[in-house]
Amino acid sequence: MRRNALLATWLVGVAASLGLVLSGCIGGGGAVSQEYAPKASISEWSNADWQKVLDTVCTDDGMVKYDALTNNSNGAKDALFRYVGAINQTSPANRPELFKSDGEKLAYYINAYNALCLYGVLQKGLPGNVLLSGLYFTASFPVGGSNTNLDSLEKQHVRSAGDPRVHFALNCMSKSCPPLRKEAYEASKLEAQLADQGRRYLSDPRGAQKASDTKVKLSEIFTKFYPGEFKDAYSRSSGKKDPSLLEAIRPYAGPDSPVQTATEYESMSYDWSLNRAG
Repeated sequence: MRRNALLATWLVGVAASLGLVLSGCIGGGGAVSQEYAPKASISEWSNADWQKVLDTVCTDDGMVKYDALTNNSNGAKDALFRYVGAINQTSPANRPELFKSDGEKLAYYINAYNALCLYGVLQKGLPGNVLLSGLYFTASFPVGGSNTNLDSLEKQHVRSAGDPRVHFALNCMSKSCPPLRKEAYEASKLEAQLADQGRRYLSDPRGAQKASDTKVKLSEIFTKFYPGEFKDAYSRSSGKKDPSLLEAIRPYAGPDSPVQTATEYESMSYDWSLNRAG
């Protein structure tokens, strides 16, 4: 994910974190045990197992109760492994008849990204720094029978939708990420879910903080990783060329967000430590 800025940051830490990076190549992801792979071809896609995981481990503020996951509370770990096993086997690429609309495809890939991130950090032993663990760039996951990494999945199947609100939905399991949503994304309500996630993040200290009456501190998601995507989307919808960043993100914010009254901004550093519930 976060291809240019994140890859550069990751490379800076490669020499100091060689063991972690190698663990991403060797054992930081990949297919789940055949014990969890679907026994027969999937006839209808279901997010029920992913919802069971979220019900058990996701907090109201979008953090993760990792103890509940590692202890398999309410069967959450088994459900995660089953869901990843289904992702391994089935995707819109190899089973297009199961995902007929663009919304169904996008919801699948958002859920798959989040589930594979959660599975990946579990397989890596809950790393202290998720970026330097190699999870996004070197860990390989079968999705619909074809191997990919999380960066490619995001770029090719999520960001390609052209809707910058997907950045409110993707969760890379680090503290500065937008909150992990407590419900699976579904095509029938995807529009409302993405809109709600935008309002949440832009009213959350992880996304935006009031610095003064006129200034707001913004996540690097806006200031460093994807400012062009937000500006381009605003230009397409408004017809205005070269909008400011605050103009571009203001439509996604709720009335209580500090971006509504800000006329200037500064950037906050991204916290790549694990999004463990306090």
